[in-house]
Parts: sequence; structure tokens; C-alpha cells
Amino acid sequence: MHSRTCFFLLITILFLFSGSACKTGLSPLQEQEPPRSKVVIKPPDWVLGKGHPNFPQQQYLVGIGFSDMNSVSANESARSNLAKNFKVKIRSTMVDISTTKKTHIESVIETEVDTVLEGVEIKDGWLDQSKGVYYALAVMERSLAAASIKDKISKIESALKRNLNEGAEAAKKADVMNALSSYLSGYQRAPTLPPLKSALHIITPSEKNPEPQNMSAGEFESMVKRIVQNLNLATVSGDRQIVKTQKGVAEPLVAKVFLGTGEKETPVSNVPVIFNYETGEGELEKEKTSGPDGTVQTTVHKIASYKEANHMIAVKLDYISILSKVNGDFAEKLLSPLKTKRATFNYAVQTPKWSSNKSQAWRESITDLGNQIISNIPPGKEPVLGVVPFKDLRSNRVTPFSRILNEDIITILARVEDLKLKEIKIEEGKPPEEIAEANSLDYYMTGSYRMEQTGLEIRSRLIDTQTKNIQSSANIVIKRKELNPDDLALIDTMSEEFKSTQNKKSYQEHLEKLVAAKPLDSSFDVRVWTDKKEYEVKEKIIFYIKSQKNSYLTMLDVNPNGNITVIFPNKFHRDNFIESGVTYQVPSPDYGFEFKVTGPAGLERIKAIVTLNKVSLLKLDLENGFHSVKKETTRGTRAIQALSKQVDSVGSTAWSEAYSEIFIFNEGKKYTRGSRKITSAE
Repeated sequence: MHSRTCFFLLITILFLFSGSACKTGLSPLQEQEPPRSKVVIKPPDWVLGKGHPNFPQQQYLVGIGFSDMNSVSANESARSNLAKNFKVKIRSTMVDISTTKKTHIESVIETEVDTVLEGVEIKDGWLDQSKGVYYALAVMERSLAAASIKDKISKIESALKRNLNEGAEAAKKADVMNALSSYLSGYQRAPTLPPLKSALHIITPSEKNPEPQNMSAGEFESMVKRIVQNLNLATVSGDRQIVKTQKGVAEPLVAKVFLGTGEKETPVSNVPVIFNYETGEGELEKEKTSGPDGTVQTTVHKIASYKEANHMIAVKLDYISILSKVNGDFAEKLLSPLKTKRATFNYAVQTPKWSSNKSQAWRESITDLGNQIISNIPPGKEPVLGVVPFKDLRSNRVTPFSRILNEDIITILARVEDLKLKEIKIEEGKPPEEIAEANSLDYYMTGSYRMEQTGLEIRSRLIDTQTKNIQSSANIVIKRKELNPDDLALIDTMSEEFKSTQNKKSYQEHLEKLVAAKPLDSSFDVRVWTDKKEYEVKEKIIFYIKSQKNSYLTMLDVNPNGNITVIFPNKFHRDNFIESGVTYQVPSPDYGFEFKVTGPAGLERIKAIVTLNKVSLLKLDLENGFHSVKKETTRGTRAIQALSKQVDSVGSTAWSEAYSEIFIFNEGKKYTRGSRKITSAE
């Protein structure tokens, strides 16, 4: 205070002196001012590093900061320097840090010590006016810092003890996943102790630190390595099978997960594993989890590749899944040996051929079915095609015969050189379009079959996966006498088994049943046709119908996307009565307009249903000209269901049907259909 007063008096004197010089009339150029003496203010001792009398270092941690900007920056500098010096001292006491953990220790020092030093306060400041530098003094009471660190140490040691005990208990029960989870948590947490204990020693050097407990990262690491080393896989059954292509792999592939080597093996449950082909291709269940007895199994449902004489499937520990379950990302190096744990299964396969019990007529019919299906696939590409199991139309479900039929269809389609046939993974309950998308197919083949008086009728459709439109259809009938006796017996058995079965059908399933509907014993014939078989979008189209008897007509136009337009009757011809032998044209000249193809591209189907009696098959709304039924709508599903039911209720001799197909190309994108061919059956 005294020095400041003197400085003020000196300034005042100099000011008065300057004023009196001007009054004498002397200018600065005429008389030079004598040099001024420089006043030096001595900085406080704490700025010079000699300590502060109010904050002795025995009781306080201190930090000095400075800035040429302002006092706020000096305060931040003081806090930063206190923390920095403290961390440097901690590092100097930890010379035994291993290089593998050094990065993590550095991170711990930064985060944990920053938390401890949150109680730092600024207690003094000074401005060096001659240099324009601000100084600040940051302090923290050692006892407060020590209390905070002791509390953290206590909590961490308690958590580590819990990790140790829980891991040991889980390991004793061969609960590998929980044991690894506990030990890895301890391994991650243990490195936080040494920096805190070093910090406590620096803050309270006179106090005796507690004896170190056996809960270091190295201890947890050894326990993890012991489990990883002893966790193994082995085959149990299903290896070295010789299988027939048509029936797939007969026995499941069974492996076991266990702890131990040599004679003593302890089964391990709840461990995720994954099955994968290493040689060959096929459809199998990949992701599995070991059961209570340590076993895990998969089944090869289908074989997709026949180029290799031997296939090999490996079962491995699902390393990615294990990491996610045990917080293993932190200790990936410890768990990495799990990547190499594996067991293998081998089986021999045969090249796909017709089985000897298939008749020539069966082979030719299936070949014809395949040719019909692939006829509309555009040339010049190698699309990927899959076959979805056909359903028994009587029960609307996949049966054992469905698998036999699919195998023979696949055998035929495998002969098409410019077509990639893919054995697809079928998920029960999933609709065909979702199965096709999941298997990355360009097209998929699906269909149905049923036993008629004339023989086995098989109907199929080829669907464009991207557009969901029908690309092709196929229909064959194989006489009963041409069927293999075992297959025929299987079909008849399934007929009895499913006689009373009632399944809820989708719109598409009702539609396909309607398209396939035929009377058992019709008393007259009907024809339906168009002026051409191929159209481009925007081209004119005319439909024709002719019946052998006076009757009542309902004519449906089924678009490739499944939507239906009732083209007869319509607003312009509401009466659906047609005379015997007369060819009717839709649209007729008196309609006053033309039909033009609107698309989408694909196979368009025309179904004519003709009854001898006036039967109301559909409740028609003709205000817009033509009644429509939309796919994937509640109203559409109800309409197609009601129509199908009405047709079933008509006596078999009192109605008839006719069916025709046309193919629609996008405008300007016409190509030659039928360029793909399947060779004749062997």
C-alpha cells in the first residue's frame, strides 16, 4: 500500500513539473526533458515460486499461471499448470507401466485426475504493469483431494473384488460367457487403480498406503487367457456322410463346445457358434447356440452345388457375437485366439441326375414345365433364379411330395447354361416375395399341384422379384400311371391327411386357385382369345369369347401384378348373357372406344367363367365402366375369396371355363421370347 502511494505522488510531481515548463514559454525542442527514473514493483513471492504464506504446500496443491491477455486467461493457465504438474508427478512414479497398457493408463490419468481436481480454486492474482502480464494462483486443499481419491479407490477395489468373485463362480459352473464378461470387466477396470494410488501417494506422501490386493489387470488377463485356451470345439456325429443329391444330407451335423483338453472335458452351454460352407454350397442353419450338454447342431436342407465331389462345413465359435456379449472390444487381443477354434464336417455328394424310378413321361413333362417358365426371360443376361416349394392346392401347404417335385424341377433348370440357379434358404412362414428378396434372386418360381381325375396337374408362375409381376406361367398334367408308385402313394396319403385342413389363404393364393379352377365334368366348351399373343404398352387389344351353349359370362383380365379387371359384363354391356355359337368382341364397335394396353410388362392372363344359369359371381361396381379388384387390399381379398367360393358352389356340369395368356412388353423394348431352352430329358 505504501509503495502505491509513493508511485502516485511521483506521477503527480512529474505532471506539475511539466505544466510549469509550458508556462515559461520553452518548447520541447528548445529544452530537453531530463530522463525519468524507472519504478520497479517487486512481484509477490508466490509468483517467484517461493510459496504463498496463506497456502503452505504441506496443506495445499498449488499451480501458477500467467497470461498477457487478461486475468481470466491467467486463471485458466493456473488451473492447467496445477493439473499438468500433478499428472507429471504421477507418471514419474509409474515407471513399471507395461507398453501394452500404457495408452490406457495415460487415458486413466487424464480422466480420473481431472475429476479429482475439479475442486481447484483461484486464491490470488497479480499484474506486472511494466510487462502487462497477469499472474494467478490456483490452490486445492490436499485433504479434500485425498478424500476424493480414497473414495474412488474404495469403489474400484470393491467392483474388482465383485468381478473376481463372480468370474470365479461362473467359471466353476462352466458358464464361460458370464465368466469372460466378469473377468474382462475387471481387466478393463483394474488399470484405473495404479494412477489413483500414485496420486494419493503424491498428495499424502507421509501416509502409509494400503497393501496392494491381488486384483491387477495381469491377474484378470491370466484368467481370461486360461478360459480362451481351454475352450474348444469337436464333432460328435454327422461327419463323413455319403448323401444322395435328391434327398440332401440325411443326418444332422452335431458338434460340441467344451472346456478342457485331453481326457477331462466339461460341456459348455450358451456359447454362440456359426456353421459355414468352406467347400461346396448348400442351405443350412448357420447361427446356433450350444445347449445344456454343450452340443450344437445344424441340418443341411438342400445342396446347391454339384461341381465338387466332396463338401466341407466348418463350425466355429461366433467370434463377433461373443465380443458383443462380453464387452470384448476392449480386450479383443485376449479373445482373438477364439477365431481359430473350429471343427469340420465332410460329406460326399453325387451329380444331380434323374432317379431311375422316374418315368420318361414324368421327365418330359417336368422339362416342358421348365421350358414354359423360362420362355419369357429376356435373353442376353444370366439372371439368378430360385425355386420356392410348390404347395398342395387342396391343403395350401408344402408337403413331403413338394420337396420331391422341387428337386426334379431344380434338376431340369440346372441344365440351362445362361441361367444361375440358386438353392435358396427358406424361412417358414415368410411369403415367397420376401424369400426371393432375402436370397437376392432376379426371378423366383412358385406354384401348386393337385390330383385330378386325369392325373397330377402342376401349375407354376415365374415372378420378377423387383416388380413382383408375373413373367411366365406353366401348366402340365401327368397321368397317374406315369407317376412313381411311391410318389403316388405319398400324394394320396397327404390327401387324406389334409382333407379336413382349413388354412387361411392370401389374395394371391385365392387368385391362383381361381385361375386353375376347372369343372370336373363340364357339359360344354368355351374359348377365349385375343387378336395377338404379344403386345407393347399403348397398343390396341381386342378380346374374344365363344360358348357352345347359351350361358352367362364373367371374363377376368388378370394383370401381371395380380390386379383384376372384369371386362365382361361392363357399363356398356351390363347383361352378361351370351348366345350359343356367337363370337363376342370386347370392346365391340358399339362401345365407342378402344382398349389400349397399359401394362405393367409381363404375363397377362384371361380367365372366362361361363355358367348355364344366371349366377351372381361378383357384386359389380360399373360406374367407372369396368369393375376392378385390387391386390393387397382388404376389399380385394374378400372379393377374390367370394368369387372363388361362388365358383366352387356351381355344379360341375353347369359351368365351364376358358383360359388364355398374352405377353406385354414395355414400349419399344420387345424381344424374342423362347430363346432359352432346356435340353430333352435323358
